[in-house]
Amino acid sequence: MPTKKSPRTTVVRPSLQWAMALVGALVTLSALGVIVWEAIQPPAPPALSAHIVEIQSTTAGQVATVKVVNDGDDTAAAVAIEGELDGEVATATLDYVPGHGHAKAYLRFDADPRAAVVTVRGWSAP
Repeated sequence: MPTKKSPRTTVVRPSLQWAMALVGALVTLSALGVIVWEAIQPPAPPALSAHIVEIQSTTAGQVATVKVVNDGDDTAAAVAIEGELDGEVATATLDYVPGHGHAKAYLRFDADPRAAVVTVRGWSAP
């Protein structure tokens, strides 16, 4: 008995399926591109700066909120901050400031610290 051959069926792929496959491929290639780009860039050491962002009056004196910004790639640990106002020196230490991030510290002064000079004295590698 002869066998009957079935006609060949063609599978039609919907255009939405092709579009989603293309989007998935683009996202995957973009993610890989970013990873490779970051891997070949030389690391930038911490680049720290500090400035007063807020002042509060307390019973113990004037408290200056200091924002320390790290524009470098690497994290800085044990960041020493110093503020000087008319011979009065206030210091603080931050545990760390992440790369491309920021952290806050607080310095206490007897007088209004608007004219205080705030500097980052040093840090270590984590």
